Amino acid sequence: MTKEEIGKVLKQLRIDVGMTQKEVAEALGKSQPLIGHWETGYSQPDANTLFTLCALYNTTVDRAFG
Repeated sequence: MTKEEIGKVLKQLRIDVGMTQKEVAEALGKSQPLIGHWETGYSQPDANTLFTLCALYNTTVDRAFG
């Protein structure tokens, strides 16, 4: 999976739970632009953050990216 594909999944998961990038950033203690970078594929979260994101989005890494 490319960074762009991962980003698309992360964005859709966030939208599905009705959160804004700002809300996700606040929940993770990160900046809103960083969340945007993950969602566009400019960068990607580390493995631990990916698990945290999936938990925040009420899913698992396997379900989201399986």
